[in-house]
Amino acid sequence: TDEATTPDATYTRYTITDSAKRYWNKNSPVTVKVNGVIQTSGFSIEYVGGVVVFDSALQPTDTVTVSGEYYNVTQVMGFKNWSLDPGREFEEATCFESGGWKEFVSVLTGASGSCEGFWVTDRSDWVGAEHIIVLYVDYQGASKARYEGYGFVKGKNLEVPVDSLVEESLDFEFNGPVYYREG
Repeated sequence: TDEATTPDATYTRYTITDSAKRYWNKNSPVTVKVNGVIQTSGFSIEYVGGVVVFDSALQPTDTVTVSGEYYNVTQVMGFKNWSLDPGREFEEATCFESGGWKEFVSVLTGASGSCEGFWVTDRSDWVGAEHIIVLYVDYQGASKARYEGYGFVKGKNLEVPVDSLVEESLDFEFNGPVYYREG
């Protein structure tokens, strides 16, 4: 309730200050206040990461607070490698005025990927379920650079060799935007 946020240098992006509360339930309303007054438009919300993005820059003296429901997120798996495949879908839009050339229009953006690690316990119930997916580029460094978003686990695979550790891989599809973050 009325949690403080920290602005970026442009005063358009405000991130909830308490890092433990940065993963919001996208199915629950978030109340945004500027100087104690509830805002109903002029902004968007990045539920993964706890960010409010204003259409126009606020004043440096403005105070932004947020109220809503957040998840207590804990790391449940660690992987030794991962891949992220962002992409766009295009539809053909060729017409008589195209001069004999095919023309295309970008219609959808999406991302999918996979990750591999060592098997710890059965996670069959994850397949088909939506999760918060965080893919670290630099977990140990100060930046904690990562890609994150909501996504579905599409499938999992176990590889059981006789002479080494059991390995597990997961395939996932992001459900909405993927954000690159640092810090």
